[in-house]
Parts: sequence; structure tokens; C-alpha cells
Amino acid sequence: MSNGPKLSEDIIEDILSRLPVKSVCRFRCVSKLWLHLTTQPHFIQAHLKRTQSCKLLISSANSLFSLDHLAPIDDDLLPLELDFPLKGGQPFLPWIQTFGSCNGLVCIMPGPEKFFIFNPTTRDCLRVPDCPMPIHVCPGQDSRNGYHRHSFGYAPSINDYKFVKVAYGCMVHVFSLKNNSWKRVQDFPYKHLLDDSTTFLNGAVHWLCGPVGVGDTCVIAAFDLAEEKFLDLAPPDSVTNHTRFTIGVLGGCLCLLHQNNIKQHSFWVMKEYNVKESWTRILITDSYFSLQPLCYWKDGKILLVRNRKKLLLCNTKNGTCKKFLVNGLPSRIFADVYVESLVSPNFQQN
Repeated sequence: MSNGPKLSEDIIEDILSRLPVKSVCRFRCVSKLWLHLTTQPHFIQAHLKRTQSCKLLISSANSLFSLDHLAPIDDDLLPLELDFPLKGGQPFLPWIQTFGSCNGLVCIMPGPEKFFIFNPTTRDCLRVPDCPMPIHVCPGQDSRNGYHRHSFGYAPSINDYKFVKVAYGCMVHVFSLKNNSWKRVQDFPYKHLLDDSTTFLNGAVHWLCGPVGVGDTCVIAAFDLAEEKFLDLAPPDSVTNHTRFTIGVLGGCLCLLHQNNIKQHSFWVMKEYNVKESWTRILITDSYFSLQPLCYWKDGKILLVRNRKKLLLCNTKNGTCKKFLVNGLPSRIFADVYVESLVSPNFQQN
């Protein structure tokens, strides 16, 4: 009795590329052929393009959680605690800091100055080697008052993931996952890089910076990861004091948000990248001291984190907000959005 015709490798690969990451990982145990097919670079890229399943990565004191915010509203939303590098073995931190998310990879700092490129879905990770910095600091800088800023992103034109370190506010160092090496590029051309937050978008990482000269306005510094050069983006005319704002991203658009001790009721969205006239003000009824936009939810609503404590849903039509209820959420949180993917931080596997 015949077992029937066998499926070709192309058909098997096409079917598997449409499945969730966890299903693909389970099916790798079916046979050596399926393991081989699903670990090939072209399969990983095809799977990434077809299965854009987004989740929230929620950070709290020494813990990371994954949350399926798009689950049916009738279900009890429960954050899933994740294992991650150095979990439980580091000094207490307010939260596990993140420095960018792209293609399923997230840059995390689970310990002081210890950085990992981490895939929350597969748990695959890579420790970023320590940056080889010179002993001396930049001219005019006092090492005791120096500070470092970090970011992470992807350059699609050269197919490389890069970790960026701005040391002492002036020296720019770049770690390439493809080359597995550090290099120093041009010095940071701006002053007053005071904003901790960083945003990856359009192949560049972004910081909000103070004016370069007297009479200048603040500027959004965009570091192109492929060209390794800086580009100036103009904020709205009303944004003049960089110390009162922070930067974010929402639905593939840059955001500027108030961040001070005065309650606010709005934030800005750049609808068209690098077009100053496209800045649009979004009004909300709930006041905030700090606000972090995460993503668009159902029916065009915006999912936000307010005051590092609560998840909110904002109706963009009238600005009204309501609580986004999640059971077991820590009292103080930081959140980011990531996609589930098979992409590995160990570059040779991609």
C-alpha cells in the first residue's frame, strides 16, 4: 500500500516559514531535513518577512517579561517571565535597561556596563565585548563628569547589526555583529547629549541633543548605521529646551515627548521622516510626567506607558485614555516592542 506522494523540500519550507517561531523550533526535532531547512539563512529571512508577530518586552527590577498585548481581550493578560543572561546574578537595578529592538533582537543591559544582544523568543544571546577606549577623555571633558550613551540597530543595506557607544559624550565607537569587532568613528558633533532614551528607525539610531552654538535650537541626532555618519533632524519649532523632552518611536514614526515635573497632555509625532513640517501634535486627556508610546493597538488606539507605572490605551480620535489591564504587572516598568523571529545574534547563523 502506497504512502502517497512526498512533499518537495520547497513546499515543506514554504509551509514551515508561515508558522510561529515556537512551532518551527519544535518541528526542528522531526527530522534532520527539517532541522537543516529551518536553520538556513534564506529561511530565517523569509520567516521574518512572513510572521510579524509583535509582543511587549517589559522590564522591572532584575526581571524581564514578555506580554502578548494583542491576545483576545476576553483572556486574562499575564506577563510571561523570561530567562535572560546574568539573571539573578547582578546587583539590584531599577529595571533591565534596553537600548533598541529590531528583527526580534533586543539589546539589554542586565548588569552595569554589561551588554547582550538577546532574542527573547529563542533565548539566543551574544555578549558584546568590552569597548576598547583610550585612557584619556575628550578635550574639555572631565572623566568624573563623563557619561556614556548606547544604542542598537540594523543596517539593511549592508545586512549588519550594530551596537553604538558614545563615550564621555564625544567618542563614538561601533561594534559590528557581522565583523565581530569594534571601531572608532567620527567624534560626536553635538553638545548636551543628556537624554538616556534612544530610538532605532530607518537604519539609524537617534538621540535628542542640545544646541551646538549660541542661538541654535536643539536637534535630533540621527546616526546612520551603514554610512556611520550623523544627520540633523529638526524638532518642532516649539521644542527649544532639550532637557524637557525625550525621544521615542510609534508606528514607524519618530516621537518627541515631554519629560519634566510639569504635567503634560500632548506629544509630537513626525509623520514623514526628516520632514519638519510633518510634526503632528497628539492630544491626550490624561496628564503625565513621563510618557512612552509603544505601538498602535486595535481600532487605531495607541498603547502607552505612563509615569513608568501604568499601561494605557489612548483613543486618537478624542484623546481619551483607559487602563490596559494586565494581571501581575510589576509596580514600576519600562517597556519596548519586539517581533518574534528566528534571527540569531550570533551572526554566522543568519
